[in-house]
Amino acid sequence: MSNLVPVNIQVPAHLASRIGTPSLLAQSMAGGLGNGGESIPRISIKGGRFRIVEGDTETVLDTTTIDVVIVGANPRLSKTWYAKAWTPDSEPQAPDCFSLDGIGPDPSATQPQNDLCASCPQNAWGSKVTPQGQQIKACADQKRLAVVSADDPTGPTYLLQVTPAALKGLNQYQKELAMRGIAPEIVRTRISFDTDASFPKLKFGFGGFNEADVQAAVDPLFGSASVKEITGENPRAAVAVPQIASPQQVAPKPALKAVESTPAPAPVAEQPAPLKRGFGASKPATPVKAATPKPAVAPAATATSAAALADSIAALVGEVNSDDA
Repeated sequence: MSNLVPVNIQVPAHLASRIGTPSLLAQSMAGGLGNGGESIPRISIKGGRFRIVEGDTETVLDTTTIDVVIVGANPRLSKTWYAKAWTPDSEPQAPDCFSLDGIGPDPSATQPQNDLCASCPQNAWGSKVTPQGQQIKACADQKRLAVVSADDPTGPTYLLQVTPAALKGLNQYQKELAMRGIAPEIVRTRISFDTDASFPKLKFGFGGFNEADVQAAVDPLFGSASVKEITGENPRAAVAVPQIASPQQVAPKPALKAVESTPAPAPVAEQPAPLKRGFGASKPATPVKAATPKPAVAPAATATSAAALADSIAALVGEVNSDDA
């Protein structure tokens, strides 16, 4: 047996009643695992480093281990397929075909490969061969998790996509929790990199039970619409393509009216940018002390100080020239 979750664990009093009780999150985490380009804030593991990606901003964390609380998991495996093979020089891009529920291609997929994932040729074993000669699926399985920072549970909720190589480890971690009657939503999950792997591969382990205030903060997130949006459990409608009106359908423009001059609006004071939350949180600036006014210098003293400063500069120039010689 592995040691992902310690055997002898002292359960806090505020969580004792939840040990051994059914957990919908545990079922969602186990779903699809078996034995074997988004706007949502997400955790990337590119280059073997934890990176927080929020829109066009990417923050590289200075740690190789993070503690999270898992607040959601898609019960099905998501799938991604790229028409072009990945290379180290490849630019980040959205998959050509993908599915959030593993049933059929997403409505926004640009090159859907089949009506159903189960019968898709790209989802068959052997549809892709690795450089090492291993037969795998061209369409990769992933597990979508919604997580928050265990140290800032009221901060952002992130998407964490567990890649195929790490699915077995996630499933083993979930099983060990289940064997001890521990629901994954009441613990800190410690995520790190597998140093034995030659590519970025995640490891999952027990990081301790949640404190009472942390548990109170994460409980409302389970099953919420915002979390289901991150895990991809909400149904997604096809994107409507705007229709361009023909010249006959375009209404004539109204005649221009005289524009009355109005006074310029008063300038609005700029609001300070909000502090960053969650992983890579920004630290508040240290207040700067007001400078103490210097006493007035008499003219004679000023002349003396100027002469001394000139002597110091001359001496410094002499030292620099001697170093360069």
